[in-house]
Amino acid sequence: MQPASRVTVVPTDPAKLLRTLCNHWRHKFEIERPDDTHARIPFDDLGPADFAVEGDALLITLYAPDAEARTRLQDVIASHLRRFERNEALVFDWQAA
Repeated sequence: MQPASRVTVVPTDPAKLLRTLCNHWRHKFEIERPDDTHARIPFDDLGPADFAVEGDALLITLYAPDAEARTRLQDVIASHLRRFERNEALVFDWQAA
């Protein structure tokens, strides 16, 4: 499956935010987390998403089967990260991959 979209966000602590995200979804999805700076969350029918901490940023790549799934997955990820970061102003400028 080809990447559908990508975004780079700059939270206060990207590694902590990724850890929180993985802990939140681990009861629902089988998360691949080879180290503290990378994770893949399958998100069932919406498609998987890869997360990578790079410096002060969190890079997110989505793999969605169609435009509707891509939009829904973008919304789900953005709303969760804003809530966990406690920052409704966290910017998500999704780009086609």
